[in-house]
Amino acid sequence: RAASAQAGPRAVGAGRRPRFNSSSRAPLLPRAAQAGAMVLSLMPFPTSFVLLTQLGFPLAQLADTARSGTPLTSLDYAQWIMYWVICGLWMCIENNFLWFVAEYLPLFPELKLCVFLWLAHPTYKGAAYLWYGHIKPVHKAFDDKFYGKFMGAIEKAKIPDAAKPPKEASASDKSDAVRKLLQEEAEKDK
Repeated sequence: RAASAQAGPRAVGAGRRPRFNSSSRAPLLPRAAQAGAMVLSLMPFPTSFVLLTQLGFPLAQLADTARSGTPLTSLDYAQWIMYWVICGLWMCIENNFLWFVAEYLPLFPELKLCVFLWLAHPTYKGAAYLWYGHIKPVHKAFDDKFYGKFMGAIEKAKIPDAAKPPKEASASDKSDAVRKLLQEEAEKDK
């Protein structure tokens, strides 16, 4: 009977309990998976500090600029556009590809904090430095090569009738018609 019972569906491992560690009764998994990956950092609450540095500090800088009423210069535009592009790309790459590095590389939050402070701080303006020093020359070469072709393709594209702007509507003054209707109503009431 024991041999026939093992030949059933339980022989493949269905319904088997996971092996347990004798001390904690937790399944035998790698230590990082048991406790959850923990970031090794010297700062308390590293994720919060990095998030405030990455998003809060630049937003506060932009709010101060907006409140002061000073117009933005081309340097400011380059700084903030490049910063937000780098920030968005970094978040996408980190969440999809560098999650392992972010969890297991010691002092990664401190390094990330320093990089984003350098990019956003008004003393350094690292994002503007990257644009004017490294990215703009490469962009200019591609822009010179492909801008004419791209704009030519856009000009050739047929715009659907629904997307065309409406024809110029003539603005009419309806005050004469309103006045006439009011006079007619006043005469009826007499």
